[in-house]
Amino acid sequence: MATSKAAPSGFSLLLVAASAFLGHARALQAGFVFDDRGAIQENPVVQGGLDLGALLGTDFWGRPPGEGPGTWRPLVVFSFWLNEQLGGFHTTNLVLHVATSVVLALALARHTGRTTFAVLAAMVFGVLGVHTEAVAGLVGRADVMAAGLAWLAWYAAGRADEPESPRKLAGAALAFAGALASKESAIVFPLFLVLADRTLSPPGRAPRIVSARYGSLVAAAGVVIALRSMAFAPPLSAVMREVQANPLLAEGMGTRLWTSLRLFGMALGKIVLPVGLSADYSYAAILPEHSPFAWPVLAGALALVGLVVAAIRLRLREPLLALAAVMVLVPWIVTSQLPFVLPTIFAERLLYLPAAGFALVIARLGEWALERTPGALVPAERATKKGKKRAAQKRREEADPARLRSLVLVLAPVMLGNAALAWDRTADWENERTLFASAIEVVSRSARAHHNYGSALLNEGKAAAAIAPFEEACEILPTWAEPHAQLGVALLEAGRPREAEEHFRKAVELDPASPKAVFNLAVFFAREGRLEEARSTLAPFVERHPKRSREAELLKQIEATLRAPQRP
Repeated sequence: MATSKAAPSGFSLLLVAASAFLGHARALQAGFVFDDRGAIQENPVVQGGLDLGALLGTDFWGRPPGEGPGTWRPLVVFSFWLNEQLGGFHTTNLVLHVATSVVLALALARHTGRTTFAVLAAMVFGVLGVHTEAVAGLVGRADVMAAGLAWLAWYAAGRADEPESPRKLAGAALAFAGALASKESAIVFPLFLVLADRTLSPPGRAPRIVSARYGSLVAAAGVVIALRSMAFAPPLSAVMREVQANPLLAEGMGTRLWTSLRLFGMALGKIVLPVGLSADYSYAAILPEHSPFAWPVLAGALALVGLVVAAIRLRLREPLLALAAVMVLVPWIVTSQLPFVLPTIFAERLLYLPAAGFALVIARLGEWALERTPGALVPAERATKKGKKRAAQKRREEADPARLRSLVLVLAPVMLGNAALAWDRTADWENERTLFASAIEVVSRSARAHHNYGSALLNEGKAAAAIAPFEEACEILPTWAEPHAQLGVALLEAGRPREAEEHFRKAVELDPASPKAVFNLAVFFAREGRLEEARSTLAPFVERHPKRSREAELLKQIEATLRAPQRP
């Protein structure tokens, strides 16, 4: 593979930035929806003053160990806190996506030596429609920051054939530590670097596994994990997950494997053709696969094996395509549900990193179109003459209309198509109602999609309209407490208190530890004048969860009312 060590020009990087910005500019109109509320608007760390102890000692949602899914991402939470002080939540998300695309161009150019390929890949990556959730959804910032910092670490590490230096090692380690502090999935970056080095290096020239190049990254990971363990909790401990979000929690390894293969095929489909996107895939949108012979499982297995074979067989003949396969496969290890079960069974934001592999494939096709255009000149990097003749030849090639037409024919359908799909899809992120109305169209058997759509209607004062989606959620997953708690509110506001009480009680029966269920039942009793029942509902919960200020305050008010002398 002929290479050049030239970096992308400023104009080229501007093209990358413009593509990423314009492709997802509509994200600036998105609202605070879905998980954005819990991670930002209801997060005491984000809403309070800067508290380093709270920042490091709570999870992504501002909860202490044992009360949440255990996702520790202090760098992202700190960025949310800054936005809370200065504003610009969605602007920051978009700028971070633009910056990540630019860093990808720089890293690819440095490691492949092919600036045209690097710029084309980054331009395609920037407009991919599958990125809408990561860019428009504020919680997707974790995926964007982790990817950007991982690629920054790749850039800082330098090429495998370049001399190592303390500056390179420190820069790569620091960027990788930032990626890990943004999202746990970045832990696979050292493996990616090892495979990328072996893919792009001549046979026998890749660095040894035991070397400072990789050892510095392992050390950085150790520091981050130690900090997390001291300030918060060890990885994989103090984790709360729900079957309604990931039904694989109750399944064995065989079922997880078959389901993982299905999810892999589904992920590739969403990356290549980003249609039918949804903000939610929880119970029962995707159910566990119990047979290896189901066609989605077989299709996913075929795709997975094909990519692995491609990465091995193409390493010498087409290393850029082999690198594309590595970019898909390595991030998938974390999201495959095999090493451990994630809090959610599937989410489009998890595809932010793997989608780069598809962008590399399109960029390589663009290069082929340039190289194989009939009548085109020999590429400049293969010319034998030097100096002014070589520079002039290169300029003539770049301006050759036939070559440019071939490039446009490859890139235009992918980039314009994805930009159009992203623009259309991002409109759904305007508010909760539009987001989950579209989700129900795609995943009609998702209990959470119906529940969240009902909650959006309830928040808009449309209690009567909210009853049906809540009932649908209860029917899909009868053991989930929250839809019953919300259905009780809708029924109460619709003037049906007896039915409301039934669902309030059912919610507490299903999950006595649910703050929403307990609070809603207690408020109902208080409004009905049944203060003793309200106190007996709240007291055990507050005793078990003394840090829940809302419930504790309501209990104090109820007890004060009970102690007050009754007027004749």
